Amino acid sequence: MEEYPKLFTLEEARKILPEIKLKLEKAKKLNKSLNLLKSIQIEQEDSTDIGNLALLEFATKQYKLLHLIFAELFEISKKGAIVKDLDEGLIDFHSQYEGKEILLCWKYGENTINYWHDLESGYAGRKHVSLLNNNEIEDQ
Repeated sequence: MEEYPKLFTLEEARKILPEIKLKLEKAKKLNKSLNLLKSIQIEQEDSTDIGNLALLEFATKQYKLLHLIFAELFEISKKGAIVKDLDEGLIDFHSQYEGKEILLCWKYGENTINYWHDLESGYAGRKHVSLLNNNEIEDQ
């Protein structure tokens, strides 16, 4: 059985990033569609069968979109990555450096994983991977 959380080397995280990016893009697009659908106001003035059917169809579309979004997020998590913020496109990968757990950090729009932070500091405390001794992070 695989360890949890999965610990990535920088090379491993960079290698699966294209796949993670595709799944994240899909989830972001689906989420945008869901938000658009949620913004539509349907008012029901009476409780006719047609009105109830329209509301049911509207709710069904929302739930289908939610299901598709969570399916993409689940696939990302099965790979060992963590979606920290879907709207911003923040993804973390557990790693280890000098015996301490860290998170390799990627934001949607960046070409590759160039940052890391410790567990406490989060995105605001991101530091460039050049500050890590790459031999140690990659030889876990």
